[in-house]
Amino acid sequence: MNKSITGLLILLILFSTFGTFIGAQEEDTKSLMPEVSLDYPTEATPNQEIKVTVKVKNTVNDVMWDTLAYIDEDSMTKEAKAAFQIVEGKKLFPVRMDPEQEHSVILTVKITTKALSGEYLVPVVVATGIGGCREGCEPSLLTVFSTIKIKRNDPLITLEFDRYQIDIEQGVCEVELVVPYLPNIPFRITNINNTESAYNLRMTVVQDTPMVKGIIDPPVNQSVLQPGGQITGSLYIRASYEAPIGNQVIRVRLAYADKYGADYDLFREINVTVKNVGKNYYDQGKLYYDSCDYENAKISLDQAKVIYQENNNILVVQEIDKLIKRMEANDKFMQGQNRFFSGDLKNAITYYSEAKTLYTEINDCQAVQLCEDAMKAANRPLGGILGGVSGSGGESISTFSIHTIIEIVLAIIVAILLIILIRGKGGSGGRKLNLKGKITRPSQQSTRPSQQPLSRPSATEPIRPLKKF
Repeated sequence: MNKSITGLLILLILFSTFGTFIGAQEEDTKSLMPEVSLDYPTEATPNQEIKVTVKVKNTVNDVMWDTLAYIDEDSMTKEAKAAFQIVEGKKLFPVRMDPEQEHSVILTVKITTKALSGEYLVPVVVATGIGGCREGCEPSLLTVFSTIKIKRNDPLITLEFDRYQIDIEQGVCEVELVVPYLPNIPFRITNINNTESAYNLRMTVVQDTPMVKGIIDPPVNQSVLQPGGQITGSLYIRASYEAPIGNQVIRVRLAYADKYGADYDLFREINVTVKNVGKNYYDQGKLYYDSCDYENAKISLDQAKVIYQENNNILVVQEIDKLIKRMEANDKFMQGQNRFFSGDLKNAITYYSEAKTLYTEINDCQAVQLCEDAMKAANRPLGGILGGVSGSGGESISTFSIHTIIEIVLAIIVAILLIILIRGKGGSGGRKLNLKGKITRPSQQSTRPSQQPLSRPSATEPIRPLKKF
């Protein structure tokens, strides 16, 4: 019985001793942790600096040495690292802090321009050494988290095209075509945010090819787009004469910034299908034109014109209209030539004038001059007696019509008769002709001495008086 009681007493002593040891351990553990508190703004916006005040109180039962507060960037999330820029991330407290002493340091972070809205944890670590002397201190680490909510108001920008696919025809010339004479797709840039503006808007073509190019007109280069504001324009597309048949891609980029300075990008792609149906008709029409087959040339060119009009390729349509107008002018001029050579000078001038008007509209100065020369020739007396107009603009008397020859012969006959009539009247100082030996009385003349030659009578021939009849 005594042995049992003795055993129980021993067990009680052991449990009591163990409990005391555990309690002491817990008390020692608690004493190794100083009291740490943080003071900071819980809300912030991009570009704002935040001051985090770290307050440490020595609540351990010993001296604290070389206490350091720092932001533990390594334990931050990827989003938090992107949202915060560490300005002053480490600060030292006084070298020695006795029990119940307290000190504060300030850490500084800055919200980046690209920080997204949301709540972020910023870990602050307090590291210190505890012990009776600096050389024999025991390290202690304590991490405290600060929660910061970031608020930002972003502009909401949209970029819309009327369509994202277009069929275009190969160009018909190698010159650099200009807007608005090209196929185009209208676009709209809209700020659908009712409170925030967008800044430094720039729109560029970041992908095209040398043969298929995109041109933005008017250029988008605007400093501010107000809430609800809109920018409109067109993406013009040029396909050169040698552009490859098939699909091409034009990629467009819209860059802008918000009031915090963050940059944004929007990308859009336009699919372009290059065809050559209209070009084939155009080339065929040119061949007919070069061979002077105007009828078939006009048919082919009209077919090409319809296709290019559907593609809004206005410049090519103008080239086709110019070629068709040249054919009409050539036809008018040839009709004028035919009327001129047939003696119908009035209608010839009319056709020359109509041809000149058409040549003027297409700026063919040489052809205009040719028409003017032809009209001058047709306006000369007798239809240009001194020279007719040939097809090449030269002069040739062989081009006179039979009517013109008859007019010339009649004019010559009339002239001869007038000469005979005048000489037949016998003006003053004249004599009548003696025909077939008949003797006629000479007309009495009142001549002045100065008009008659002086002569002396011959000595051998007596002077005879005039015989009156």
